[in-house]
Amino acid sequence: MQFEADLIKALQTLSNSFTNVLWQGVSQLGTELAFLAVAVVLYWVIDKRYAYRFFNVYILGVAVTNFLKLGFKRTRPFNAYSHEVKSIGEPESTYSFPSGHTESIASISTLLTVKYGKKYRAVPVVCAAATLLVMISRMYLGQHYLSDVFCGLTVGIFCAIAFNALLSLFGEKEEWFVIPCVILSAVLIGVLAGLDMLNSPSGADILKGVGAFLAFGIGYFVEKKYVRYDVEINRKWYTVALRLVIGLAVAVGIQQGFKLFLPKDISMLYCFLRYFIMAAWASLAAPALFKAVKI
Repeated sequence: MQFEADLIKALQTLSNSFTNVLWQGVSQLGTELAFLAVAVVLYWVIDKRYAYRFFNVYILGVAVTNFLKLGFKRTRPFNAYSHEVKSIGEPESTYSFPSGHTESIASISTLLTVKYGKKYRAVPVVCAAATLLVMISRMYLGQHYLSDVFCGLTVGIFCAIAFNALLSLFGEKEEWFVIPCVILSAVLIGVLAGLDMLNSPSGADILKGVGAFLAFGIGYFVEKKYVRYDVEINRKWYTVALRLVIGLAVAVGIQQGFKLFLPKDISMLYCFLRYFIMAAWASLAAPALFKAVKI
C-alpha cells in the first residue's frame, strides 16, 4: 500500500552514514546469529532442558514464517517502490511478508519473558524494546512494510506460546520429541523437493532451519542418554567464559567457514549440511568436550 511506502520513505529521510550503520546493527538482533548466542548460553550455562525447548520452538516459528512468505509472495518495498524506497545495506532476496527478523526477535523475547520475566523484571522491558527497535529497523532499511513487521510480531508471539505449550506435553521425556522432529524434517524436505524449491532462496532458508532442527533433536537425545553434561557443576566465571568462547568460536567457524568450500548452488550441502553440523556441535559435541576437559 502507498501509505506503507510513504512511511518507509519518511524513515529514510533520516538516512546518513551513521544511522545506516546503527539500524543495520539493530537489525542483527533478529538474525540467526543472535538466536544462536542466546540458545547456546542457555544450553551450555543455564538450563539445558529449557534451551532444548527454546531451540525447537524458535525453529518451528521460523518454518511457519518461511512458508507464509511462500504463500503470500509479497515483493520487497525496495523493489515494488524502487523510485521511492531504497535498500539500505544488503538487499534481501526472499519475499517480504511476514518479516522474518521481527518474528525471530518476537519469538526470542516471548520465550525469555515467559521463562524469566517474573524473576527478572528487566527481561520483559529489554525484550519489548529490542523487538520494537528491530521492527523499526526493518522498515528503515527498506526491507519490510509496516504490515510485514506487525504480522511478524504476531506470528512470533503466537508460535512461541503455541509451540511452547506443545513441547511442554512431553514433560520430562522431552528428548522423545526427536521422533516428530525427524518425521517433520523429512516431510519439509519432501515438500521442497516436490515443489522444485530446494535451491531457491526461500527453500535455502527453510533448509537451514531443517538441518539445525534435525541435528539438535538427535544431538540432544544422544547427549541426554549418554553424555549427561551437567551445566551447573562448574560455574566459575572462567569456566563459563571458556565454554562460550570455545563453543561459539567453533559454531561460528562452522557457520561461516564451511561457506568457503561447500557449493553455494546446492542447498542440501550449503544450507542443510552446514547447519546440521553446527547444531550437532552445539547440542552434542560441545557438551561432550566440556565434560571431557572439565569446564
